[in-house]
Amino acid sequence: MPAAAPATEPPSALRVGLSAGKSLLGGLMLGIALAVLLGCSTAVFYFLRLNGPGMPAAAHAGGAGAVIALLASPSLIVALLLAFIIPAYVMVGLMIGRARATGKLVARYGQGLAQRLAEMLAQRVESMPRAHQALHKTADLLSASTAVEHLKPWVGDGKAVQWVVRTVLNRLPLADLVDEWSHTRAEWGTEAAKDDPALRAFLAEKIQGLLQDMAEPPWTLLWILMAVHLVVLGVGIWLTA
Repeated sequence: MPAAAPATEPPSALRVGLSAGKSLLGGLMLGIALAVLLGCSTAVFYFLRLNGPGMPAAAHAGGAGAVIALLASPSLIVALLLAFIIPAYVMVGLMIGRARATGKLVARYGQGLAQRLAEMLAQRVESMPRAHQALHKTADLLSASTAVEHLKPWVGDGKAVQWVVRTVLNRLPLADLVDEWSHTRAEWGTEAAKDDPALRAFLAEKIQGLLQDMAEPPWTLLWILMAVHLVVLGVGIWLTA
């Protein structure tokens, strides 16, 4: 009788961290490449057109007159927008890299991470039942450093882990979550109790949903940026024609 195939072991925290780091670096390199190939090239192309026939006559005279003519020209707005788009590509690339890195962590640790964060948060909500009314962010009730220290033996404390935990705690609307939970309890006709598993399941579901949203790369934002870039360049070409 053939021996059973060994179960595939999940990747270690180190391997997941390295994979997340590569994804982050890949997104950053994508942003830099787009900034150089699209942003810098079109900006240089447009700035060279500023000496063309479409500019006011004073702009070709040189000296202070040329500077004043350029400042009073709509072409300057286009030039500034094209210059701003260059770092915008880098920022969007970084966002894509972060989302892909988050996806690596969520694929490996998502459910467990949500459950552990929900457990820590639920303990604080139960120990301070009235404190959440004056707090708006989950980070005000549970600090990122405390959460990372608690998660360290299981998931490590790499930069990607710290960023994910910090972002989750900053984005979770504590007051809204507790209000929603209170309404849910009222509909059930039951009162909250210590070590309530339903509260932990509720918080874990919210955290899991947030993690899934964070792991989605903002490709739509990149396409919008490219479309805006194309429109601005088209307007600039028309102004300097």
